[in-house]
Amino acid sequence: MVDPMVDDVPDLPSEWREKIMKVLIATTELQGLDSEDFSRTVPGELVVDVGPCQDATATDDWSCACSRSFVGVSSGQLTTTAKVVDGIAVDGDGYRAAVMQGLKHWCCPDCARDIARLSLSIAHQWDVGTVLERSRSTIRAREHRMLS
Repeated sequence: MVDPMVDDVPDLPSEWREKIMKVLIATTELQGLDSEDFSRTVPGELVVDVGPCQDATATDDWSCACSRSFVGVSSGQLTTTAKVVDGIAVDGDGYRAAVMQGLKHWCCPDCARDIARLSLSIAHQWDVGTVLERSRSTIRAREHRMLS
């Protein structure tokens, strides 16, 4: 099966071309480690990285919530943490359709496809169970921090 959505993800193992196994979901795990954490998403819903808004990048004002959050596909809400999971039985078409449906009020279909592709690429770069955070254009693993 050839899936243009999945085939464009760099370094995607061939066995994942038929079933996408790693995706990003909203999580409350490790929430609160940063004083500016928030989660308005539904825990467990698919989330995507839409990147920072044009206002943040144009003005170099990174205080906007979009510069440090992921967007819930179902709720349309933001969260500062996402978790990499597998075992999600969805093919490229199903994943793309879910993202496009969820983002239809945010962006055009072409942009939604690009966001879906980027978010898959992010998920496939990390081990299952990794909790991620976003700061500006950087995605990184969130780590347990010792409380002072």
